[in-house]
This record gives sequence, C-alpha cells and structure tokens, in this order.
Amino acid sequence: MKKYFQGCAVNKYVNITSVFTIYEKIFEDTYYFDGESHDFWEFVCVLDGSLGVTAGEDVCILERGQSVLHRPMEFHRLWSEKKTEPHICVISFAADVMPQIKEKQFQLTEEEYNTISGLMERAGSIFNRDREILVKGVHSGKEAESQIFFNTFESFLLSVLTEKTPGMDAYVSVSADNYRSIVRTLEKHITEHLTQADIAGLCNMSPASLKKTFSKYAGIGIMTYFTQMKIRRAMELLKEGCGINETAEVLGFCDRNYFSTVFKRTTGESPANYLRKQQQ
Repeated sequence: MKKYFQGCAVNKYVNITSVFTIYEKIFEDTYYFDGESHDFWEFVCVLDGSLGVTAGEDVCILERGQSVLHRPMEFHRLWSEKKTEPHICVISFAADVMPQIKEKQFQLTEEEYNTISGLMERAGSIFNRDREILVKGVHSGKEAESQIFFNTFESFLLSVLTEKTPGMDAYVSVSADNYRSIVRTLEKHITEHLTQADIAGLCNMSPASLKKTFSKYAGIGIMTYFTQMKIRRAMELLKEGCGINETAEVLGFCDRNYFSTVFKRTTGESPANYLRKQQQ
C-alpha cells in the first residue's frame, strides 16, 4: 500500500538572484567617493582602517569588523576617515526576497568577519570579473563553488540581519545632525517644488551653510539630490500602480514631458519603459 506525504513548504528569508560586483579595495587616506544610488542592494564591510559613510539621511564612521547594507535606490557615499587607508570589501546584488530591516549598520562577530573574509579570498577563483570588480560570469567548472559561495553569503546575511545585538551609534556632530535634518526636510516636502532658498528657510540655515553642509556629506548639490529623491519616490509610485501623469503631479513636476525627461536622465530609461517592465 502506497503512502502519500504532504511536504511542508519552506519560505526563504533571503534569496539572491544576481550579483553585480564582488571586490576588495584599500583606499588612500585622502579617498572620497562622490556618491550614487542604484536599484540593487550593496553590502560594504570594513576589514581594516576607518571609513566614513553616508547612507540616506544617516552618517556613520565604520571601523574594522563593522558593515553597512545599502537598500536599493538609497543614496550612499564613502570616504577615508581618521587619516587611515581603509581596507573594504563590497558585494552588490539583487534579491527577490529580503527581510524588512530596521538597522543598516552592523557590528560583525569574529566568526562573521572570518566568513566574509573567506568569501573574498575565494571570489577570484570562482568568478570572472572585469577589473576584479564587475562580475561577468562564473569560471568553467566552478558552478558548484559559486552556489556554495552564495549559499554562504545568504546564511551570513541571515545571521547579521537577525542578531539581537544593539544597533551602532550614529556619528554625532553638529554638521552631521544638520545634514540629517536637511534630508528629513526634503523627504517631508518631496511633493513640493522648492528652490534652494526655500530649503534653506525650512531648515533655518543660510544658503551658504546649507550648501557647505550638504556638499560635505552628499558630495552633490542639494537640488540634484532632491531631484534624485523625487525620482526614487516616482519609481516606487509607478511600481505600486500609479500612472505617469499622476506620479508627475504628486511629486510637483510641472508637466509629464518634463517629468519624463528628468526620469530618463536620472535612471537611463523613460517612465513608460520602466512601467512596462514592472507590468511584465
């Protein structure tokens, strides 16, 4: 007599679908990166030295064994800190399953530090990379090892994201606090059409002080940042089902054509193209 068993479905907590970069770098003590945002996740870990990081409205200084996980479309910037030459590793990836995370900065245990260091040591023998950064494929015969690599990295992320350890303290300074206040003000007024003078007034700062503070932590002009913030929100609205005209109006653009021009300049594709991809 045959017996039939009903299996129990196992839901994944983290599921990586593709990888963009895997690399290590040692930067000079004068290094700074102007900043970017992109539509995939990026994990950054400090293996040695000190690294300054802007992540959205947050500013932090990472030391050895500390890491940050940038969400898709989150603006981020890096620079050398404390006259050190920071040694970092970076893995950027897309995932169709990721947990909601409250913290984005993490203190690794020694075991987690060794895990990520071991992955970086093996990456060169597994992946074909352009300039030892951009992942182009897997070396022939290394397919099983590439799966072990990502299974290990997924388990590593699970460990880091589910630990009940206290979050790291934010970097404290007057200028960092002012920067956080500026970003929160932009988020609060994202549906409005504001000038730089308007933003300075809302933040109770002079235009010169606003410009200096924002350039220090964002590396780009505040109006460029505000536009990019609007486009990131536009992508969310389009994904949620809003039409192009409605999205343009909600975010304070004067008309659909101007919105489409800015959207394409920022993302590399038109909102109509983006919307079609979301509906597939």
